[in-house]
Amino acid sequence: MSGRREPVAVVAAGLKAPGGSCPDELWQALCAGRSFAEPFVDDRLGDVGVLVSRAAGFDPVEYLSVPEQRRLDRSQQLAIGAAQDALAGLPAQLPPAQRCAVVCGVGFGAAATHEAALSALTATGLHALNPLTAPILMPNSAAALLAIRFGFTGPNLTVAAACAAGTAAIGEGAELLRRGAADLVLAGGVDSLVNYSSLCAFLRLDAMTRRCDEPETASRPFDLHRDGFLMGEGAGFVVLQRLSAVRQAPLGLIVGYGNCTDAYSLVAPAPDGNGALRAMRLALADAGVPCSAVSHVSAHGTSTRLNDLAEAAALAALFGSSTPPVTAIKGSTGHLIGGAGAVATIMALCSLRHHQVPPIAGLHTVDPAIRIDAVRGQPRPIGAGYGLVNAFGFGGLNTSLLVAGPPLD
Repeated sequence: MSGRREPVAVVAAGLKAPGGSCPDELWQALCAGRSFAEPFVDDRLGDVGVLVSRAAGFDPVEYLSVPEQRRLDRSQQLAIGAAQDALAGLPAQLPPAQRCAVVCGVGFGAAATHEAALSALTATGLHALNPLTAPILMPNSAAALLAIRFGFTGPNLTVAAACAAGTAAIGEGAELLRRGAADLVLAGGVDSLVNYSSLCAFLRLDAMTRRCDEPETASRPFDLHRDGFLMGEGAGFVVLQRLSAVRQAPLGLIVGYGNCTDAYSLVAPAPDGNGALRAMRLALADAGVPCSAVSHVSAHGTSTRLNDLAEAAALAALFGSSTPPVTAIKGSTGHLIGGAGAVATIMALCSLRHHQVPPIAGLHTVDPAIRIDAVRGQPRPIGAGYGLVNAFGFGGLNTSLLVAGPPLD
């Protein structure tokens, strides 16, 4: 680290994702190379097969009252569950409420509520709508609900950055601490698009996998035979504080953050991966760390042809002929959209703590056009160093976080 800016400590984390309702559970599933694809059943799809991955271990009864379960969107329920778990392990004495902030990343927000509201309005008319439909549909509703639930009256931000939202939220949360705007930040991302209209939108874009006869390999980041991403749902949240204020051993550190835009296409990445490359270089420069110190990369790795090629090109340009070990958790979880980068960040901290990188589930034959050290089959041991977490989104959004393990005493 350069010493120019104090690192930000990750003091706690919580998640709700396919394969795990807590970080340790998901970590074990990733290391086992498991995948969590399952059929999405809806008669309106006819003979069109769709696979999804659900946060199946999440039970809203554990976190929400009956009225909240009826009123809140699935995405908001997942956010509350993950955030509440993250905050549960903290000391009772937190900073003053006005010094506690929330930064929540979302890609689409309350998609299931939107679909249900349109269906009710079309079928029955105005009076069928829940009176709270408008506030539930607001993009900032999840961030507002978290602040209300935990009584945090400091800055409250929503980062609407598509599939880069989770990492961007954590990066912006770290910036709040660095500039003195807060003393504690709850930061992360969430989305739940496992509903008919959302899935149809991505099917029409031809972005999703159609490998319904092989659900265990539906999501294949960097594989020669990849055919699109697997839609998932999930939430990941971390609690951030300045390292100097932490009185307990942190889970790890956020040491660098990069954010930039391709300005190329609404849906496709720049083919040469230049935006992804700049985001990674910005994160490394922010920390004052050379690329040679990176022990592993948690790739965005969507299992789509264009994204995987562009990201691999960026990694090769950054690291040269020998990249560090590269993993991509979407091979197991599918694509959690706004929650993807946040959950990947938590797993990257697990890699640093356990000194190993989980394999990419579904990856059997690396695309010959992709020249990276993709981890497959078994977890890969790693030594000391930094983890680089990538997340990119529609609109040409590129974010990278550089994370470190907990400091030695």
